[in-house]
Amino acid sequence: MAIIGMHFGHDAGAALTEAGGYRVIEAERRLGLRHVCGGNGDFPPAAAAWLAELRARAAGPVTGIAVADWYTPVCRVLPPALVELVNEDARWTATGGTGLADAVTRVLKPVDWPLAKGFGDITLTAVRHHYAHAALAYYTSGARKALVLALDGTGNYAECGMVCLGDGDRLTPVMSFTNRTGPRFGLVYEALARRVHGSQFDTGKLLGLSATGETDDALLPVLRAMLVPQSTRRASPDLYEQLDEDRLTGSALRYADTWWEYDPYSGGYLDAGLADSSDDDVVHSFGSVFPDEIRTADGRSTPVGTSPDERVCRDLAATLQTAVEGDLTSLVTGISRRFPSYATLCYAGGCALNITANSRLAECDQFTRVSIPTCCDDSGIALGAALAVAEPAERPALLGRSGWASLAYAGPPLEGLGAGESDGDEAAAADGLRRRLGALGLSLRRPADDEEFVRAVADLLAERRCVAWLEGGLETGPRALGHRSLLVSAHWSGARRYVSQTIKNREWFRPVAPICPEELADQYFTGPLDHTETMLFAVRVRPDRAERLAEARHIDGTARLQTVRPDAQPLLHRLCHAVAARTELPVLINTSANGGGRPLLNHLDDALELLTDTALDAVVLPERRLIVE
Repeated sequence: MAIIGMHFGHDAGAALTEAGGYRVIEAERRLGLRHVCGGNGDFPPAAAAWLAELRARAAGPVTGIAVADWYTPVCRVLPPALVELVNEDARWTATGGTGLADAVTRVLKPVDWPLAKGFGDITLTAVRHHYAHAALAYYTSGARKALVLALDGTGNYAECGMVCLGDGDRLTPVMSFTNRTGPRFGLVYEALARRVHGSQFDTGKLLGLSATGETDDALLPVLRAMLVPQSTRRASPDLYEQLDEDRLTGSALRYADTWWEYDPYSGGYLDAGLADSSDDDVVHSFGSVFPDEIRTADGRSTPVGTSPDERVCRDLAATLQTAVEGDLTSLVTGISRRFPSYATLCYAGGCALNITANSRLAECDQFTRVSIPTCCDDSGIALGAALAVAEPAERPALLGRSGWASLAYAGPPLEGLGAGESDGDEAAAADGLRRRLGALGLSLRRPADDEEFVRAVADLLAERRCVAWLEGGLETGPRALGHRSLLVSAHWSGARRYVSQTIKNREWFRPVAPICPEELADQYFTGPLDHTETMLFAVRVRPDRAERLAEARHIDGTARLQTVRPDAQPLLHRLCHAVAARTELPVLINTSANGGGRPLLNHLDDALELLTDTALDAVVLPERRLIVE
């Protein structure tokens, strides 16, 4: 039996869970639009096709569809009962005590939904946004007992997070957070990203920019009060550090022509004025608009810029990152002390993409393991909804150290290979591809075996070439993990600029990510090296290796490392060693295989377009041992 999940908000999609594994369909990669939502015009017919595709893939009957409750109102294919539930059922907004446990999943009225036609007698269940995040984190971790945390910008009702306890096959919600009281980690981060980079979805860029600035000690308490007001800190002193009122008195934020003075009663700035406002107003005020000017307690005024090239923006990014890391660590430590018998932390939500903050959690000595799913942001909400309502037999058993890979590569295989693609006829596939390439002025090589193939690709990388490595199922989430990756060797000066700026046309401050064999990682890096399979934790480059790894490390000396092992990525692991035999450095630079501003590619035609239209040197297909140049 199987369960299908659906998500109609931004980063929309569909997913399947059954005993044999997962399948995840991310709408942006199917439709070619970044952060696509259910309101995009192509979504309704595509969503119907995805449901049919997942039903056909399932090994057994689909017994239920789970729908995440956060959605885009302009979506034309919503279940009517879902809209009624979110808008009218007051019980669904419960945020604490036993009420929260009753408000995370709800079976909807008898199915009267065009998308569900053809499924027969199924159960349709609504799943609360943050509970879906939590279910994804817990049920894909392989843990049988864990503290589970979901944190992001917002869901419905200004909710921004949830704490659950995972025990065996049960996941029990115990706390809910809202943007009315904080923590507003995701929302304030989105607001500054929107101001500096133009979009609330550019929080990753803001994290990269933060490494180029310095923390401003006078601005730090102001930003911390924006994240968590002093009133909340007073109410929960075990979760949040108290702020020094002397460093806040007299401070203020200017939005357009209005100054908002620090309010000692609420311990914030906008908080008092938003007390009687709607949830939407709360979310908009904190997440859509960053102050135009900040006055600190010492009387200094700081106009806020709008460009990553401005020093003030870089320092604000660094200061906000410092504030988030400190308050997040305090919050998680406090929650852990409230529930002291949970040694594993499972963490999801958009905030879990903050890799330097993640490393603080991994190194805070509260947990033996911090587990974060690759699609921890809203791209994993559809699967999280399905997992939240699935029976234990409808969730795959995750065993061994490579259990994470069943989710990380749960996307579809590369499309567009042509003849032989479906029946496995490699010779026919190569012949068909060779004819297509000839028309484009491209050539095709097919080494005789894996050893010769790895040697040929290693020669290209040693010769300062960049290759698109396209292998297996598409990655879930935003990180390219060696299945849809652009690779270049880190041994030569200019490698980072070549792949990041010349080929992908990315901003100068954007980091790249190193790949290194797991058994060699401690020779080059320090930090939580037992958490580095999926590029969701930051490590530090060893000082004595800093010059050698100048092309692979970020400006602040950190790196978003992926370690590879022969059991999980055999050819990529061998490639690292083969490159080392030529360059004396087993480290490759990895970034996602896509053009600037476009989703991660999953069609051969898109890869060939990247090859012909940019400085990319080759496309390699490891499973077929094909090299296109």
